[in-house]
Amino acid sequence: MATTARQQAQPQFRRYGNRDGRSGVVSYAMVGSGIAVRFVDGAVYLYDHDCPGPAHVARMRALARDGKGLSTYISRRVGRRYSARLDAGDAARLLDRTQATRQNTALR
Repeated sequence: MATTARQQAQPQFRRYGNRDGRSGVVSYAMVGSGIAVRFVDGAVYLYDHDCPGPAHVARMRALARDGKGLSTYISRRVGRRYSARLDAGDAARLLDRTQATRQNTALR
């Protein structure tokens, strides 16, 4: 079966480790200079160097790889400072950010 260019362009979501068993995060994908996070309610948020910034993104990437603390870090340190919110199951929009909803710049 041949894969299309669109399928190849979609980021690969990885299952989040959830070592404490109570996380609100289900999966994540490393996307360019950012990270996309899928939560238990199906919502997917994109965090990148524009919002919330490179330091937060670096920490979020490390926590995602470790499988512990990502949901807590987002709720305590990042809050609503995301670059884009995407509809559940629409990972292809991660690569086409012109169609994604932008977060209010007043919160940056």
